[in-house]
Amino acid sequence: MAATIFDLGLSVEAVSLFLLIEGLEGSKIDPDKNCTAKSANITADICLAKWNGEDADFKRALSELLAVGAIKDNNSELGTTKPAAWKTK
Repeated sequence: MAATIFDLGLSVEAVSLFLLIEGLEGSKIDPDKNCTAKSANITADICLAKWNGEDADFKRALSELLAVGAIKDNNSELGTTKPAAWKTK
């Protein structure tokens, strides 16, 4: 886990969404390890289905994370970025 996420001064919702995305990334299947299961891309819809807050809070958290560069949106696939790329206050 990138503990520096807590040093950015983000909202609780944004940190929670970051941790959700990071957790989903960690559960992706590694095809190099002889696993035949298919991994799914992490999308906003997948995250929203697991989100237990309001949709508006999710959208604000997503925008907040994108604004500081903590996550990337690559053709609707979400993923975390390296802390060195994050914009700090």
